[in-house]
Amino acid sequence: MLRINARYVITDSIHVGDSEFVLGVSQYIPNDYVTWKCKDGTHYFWGHYHSDPIKAVKDLVSRAMEEIQALEERRFTPPTESPWGKVQTCKELVTGVYSVSTASHGGIMTVVEVAEELLSPDARACGFVEGRYLCFEEDCDAPVAIRELIDKRLFTPPVNEFFRVGEYEACIDRSLNRYHPEYVKKREKRLANEKLLAESSKKTRKRERDR
Repeated sequence: MLRINARYVITDSIHVGDSEFVLGVSQYIPNDYVTWKCKDGTHYFWGHYHSDPIKAVKDLVSRAMEEIQALEERRFTPPTESPWGKVQTCKELVTGVYSVSTASHGGIMTVVEVAEELLSPDARACGFVEGRYLCFEEDCDAPVAIRELIDKRLFTPPVNEFFRVGEYEACIDRSLNRYHPEYVKKREKRLANEKLLAESSKKTRKRERDR
């Protein structure tokens, strides 16, 4: 469908979230281009005008990238409120994954989209959604999220005055066995399958090299 605004034909568009950025070419003036931000497909504003087509395309892409960056910054803003009350301390374990504490309680809060990327379905089932976060209550549920981050080598177990080498993981595993034994069984099965797939892939690559 042909789109025209202010005698410019819209030739390209980029959608970023709820926003759209478009590139228009004048119907009557040679080498006359514009990029707009557009709302609802009909409201065009903040026009940037150009006489060079390459610069116009660059501006279109640049405006879209700036919007993406703004979305990322909003997406990964540390939480100030939690299901357990106002956040008093917040530590980012991985981008989009926060360990929070309040006056009385705390836990792990993970941006939902990040949880879908990093955590297994079995792990996500142990949490609950609150706003834009998947939350894991400390003591009983938080070890599930931490265990998965350790498995993926995204989080290094601390070694300090409280935990000697291996003690932090042992504490996590004891909690999992107590509060989430079904998750433990599913995790062990998943890890075993991943190990078999890795070994099979390794053997296949070796056979290919030996040919």
